[in-house]
Amino acid sequence: MKKQLIYIPFIIISASAALLTGCVTQQASQPQTIDLTCSLPKIDVIADGVNKQTQSKGGLDITVVPAIYKTVHSDRTTVNQVECDAGTQIILGLNGGLTGNSTQGKVYVETVTTPLLMVEPSRLLFTIKIHNQLNRVFHGQGAVVQFNVDGKLIPFNNTDYKEFSGGIVPPLNDGDLAIYGPPLDSLKDKGTISIFLYDVVTATDVAGNTTEKQNYTWDFTYTMQTTTETGELKKSRGLMPIGEYQRQQQMQ
Repeated sequence: MKKQLIYIPFIIISASAALLTGCVTQQASQPQTIDLTCSLPKIDVIADGVNKQTQSKGGLDITVVPAIYKTVHSDRTTVNQVECDAGTQIILGLNGGLTGNSTQGKVYVETVTTPLLMVEPSRLLFTIKIHNQLNRVFHGQGAVVQFNVDGKLIPFNNTDYKEFSGGIVPPLNDGDLAIYGPPLDSLKDKGTISIFLYDVVTATDVAGNTTEKQNYTWDFTYTMQTTTETGELKKSRGLMPIGEYQRQQQMQ
């Protein structure tokens, strides 16, 4: 009998001490290192005697330069209710009695933080560099930008050239204007990209009426290159107020 009287209090004291340090109500497992992969585009201009990376027409020098793509790390966190085993239920009950931290109004959940590897920018992005040698202000308004990928016209709702169409470059000045193409995940392993600028105004009369427009074309090749990095998958279990759990579910 003496053996039992000594042994039982020891278990209760040990379990309670663990709870007071948060080791049971927030159980975190050892992070797991996993491989993460994503694909970055390598884009090269096709320059020949006709189509050069810098094109000069009507007093405008225009160069189109692809973006520099990079990998960025991010996390996605999910929270889901899980079964609480009998042993953990007993210890949680003991913890509530010792600390006043009742389990009422709370759920037992598992929180999983999953590492992600993404590419920025996530779309095709080119910078149009304009060197304005005219004696008038360059306005992008009225010009049209067209993307062709692998010989197919990209719908205009998948492109964005508002910055270019609203761009202004004063006389004898330089300006950089961005244009956006389709998402990278829509590209094949390799292929071609063509960019067209139509109806770029290069001359006007004294009344401001357009007297000359120019069209420009650039051709590029692209190759999607896979890169691998590592990240940590993290899991933990513990109690969460029902209101907070519901908010987390809505965010997932």
